[in-house]
Amino acid sequence: MISYIKGDLFSHKAPSGTTLLVHACNCRGLWGAGIATSFRKRFPSTYHKYVDFCKQHSDNPAGLLGKALILPSEALDPGKAGVYVVCLFTSDFAGKKKLQPLDIVYYTRQAMRSLHAQLPKLGGVETAGGKVVLNMPKINAGLFDVPWPKTEEALKEFDLQINVYALD
Repeated sequence: MISYIKGDLFSHKAPSGTTLLVHACNCRGLWGAGIATSFRKRFPSTYHKYVDFCKQHSDNPAGLLGKALILPSEALDPGKAGVYVVCLFTSDFAGKKKLQPLDIVYYTRQAMRSLHAQLPKLGGVETAGGKVVLNMPKINAGLFDVPWPKTEEALKEFDLQINVYALD
């Protein structure tokens, strides 16, 4: 189920359990624009882990497409500890070299499957009505330039509570 919340994604406070903050990422270790810069500023420890992970796959960055990387925040992060930052690898590059929208939606589905498979191993994450809660912006709709209804359609396939935050 998808719920829309007007407000700041980073203001989400889980009533119990660990918060999952999700965003779409490129495979090149770059959080240089869009909401990714906010993630980088609030959770620098997760940014460094993401960069290191991408470097480990620098021989074949596109091999990360369709994968999900779950990164725990740390106490020194300005955004606070006790948060999992989830990277969905939906496009190899950003900017002019980004994938086409239909490819990004395909890899979004794959990355969500990857995330869904990892969730049982986490334990202690926020749930509502027996479903794991994911909190995200309108992923892919910004710099990856995918029409939101296309990504929304892909997200609806998963038995999760997805809170989509928008400032406007």
